[in-house]
Amino acid sequence: MLTADLARVFRRQGELKLRAMDARIRLRAQEIAANYIEILEHSVGDARAEVLDALSAVRLSARDRKLADGLRKLLLDRCEFDADAEVPPPQLRAEIFARAAAARREGRFDREALLAQIADERGIEGDVERLLYADLKQEQRLLCFDSLDPEQLVSEYALGQVQAVLLKAESVVFEVQCADPSIYRLLFRKMKFHRLLHTIEATEAGYRIAVDGPFSLFSSVTKYGLQLAMVVPAVRACDRWSLDAVVRWGKDKSRLRFHAEGGREGELAPPRLPDEVERLLATWEKRLADGKTDWQIARTTRVLDLPGVGVCVPDLEFHRGDDTVLLEVLGFWSRDAVFKRIELLERGLDTPLVFAVPQRLRVSEAVLPDDLPGALYTYKGVLSAKAIEERLQRALR
Repeated sequence: MLTADLARVFRRQGELKLRAMDARIRLRAQEIAANYIEILEHSVGDARAEVLDALSAVRLSARDRKLADGLRKLLLDRCEFDADAEVPPPQLRAEIFARAAAARREGRFDREALLAQIADERGIEGDVERLLYADLKQEQRLLCFDSLDPEQLVSEYALGQVQAVLLKAESVVFEVQCADPSIYRLLFRKMKFHRLLHTIEATEAGYRIAVDGPFSLFSSVTKYGLQLAMVVPAVRACDRWSLDAVVRWGKDKSRLRFHAEGGREGELAPPRLPDEVERLLATWEKRLADGKTDWQIARTTRVLDLPGVGVCVPDLEFHRGDDTVLLEVLGFWSRDAVFKRIELLERGLDTPLVFAVPQRLRVSEAVLPDDLPGALYTYKGVLSAKAIEERLQRALR
């Protein structure tokens, strides 16, 4: 992924704008990409320092520099470097240095003979001396390169620039439109999988998703910024999309507006459930197999939309006879999100729901009135299957 310093941007009247990729620049980008790709394809087995030297030898103008640096960063992200050594270098160094010291004390040190002897004993082929420091970053070998064509790389670069800007976001609002409702469900789940603090509202044409950016939070700026950037490909899978962000840019962290929009690019793969939900699913299936519950469990594809109030995206659904109860785990949300869910039930959402809320949010289970079709479950650490089953029955009242 591109870093913020590699985005080709400029400021104008309080806005941050991407520099246009016209036909000439796009063609030049493809030429640079083709050179870099050819070098990497023929550099498998070479040391990292040698690979970087070969990439640096590509002739560039001053105008090309930032564009080229971005393309190179994306290509190096597709490379796997590691120490290519039969014997772990630290172990080899320790053995050679210990035996060399002993030989010097006995007055019979012969450097070449010692290296040859150890190579023979270890069955090492090639230069033993090179393997001594094969774990140093510059000596690591290019083990493989996930190649692609230049045009595809330039398209990834265009996406990467938007992601790089969002690393510095204070807030983002996405507007999305899809003819296929399943794309919405996948997008909403992607938002949850990446643990983004967000709200979803239906619009006349689609949905509006408001997301708190990393610079609106007090900690974990880098990690959260990456999570926000990772959701951009999912947004771009919608038929039409736009985003409006407030970003903190530059050394002075100036507050600037940023806008981007486009149409469908790429497909959206189904995301995993959050780890704690996956663990609950596995535990529940074991309880079913052991005959400890008669509630069936499944991943749910439902999106509950109460016009004028909001949207709820449950994680799991439970079935027993004619009864169905949905579960949403609010493991990373704020207190406001919990009360928003309660409002959904108060304003007329009649689907039985259980909301699992971590104790750190300091929300009492008693805040959800008894006459509503739902239940709160406050948990610490691990979701308890037994406690959730009790709330399923309570939600049916």
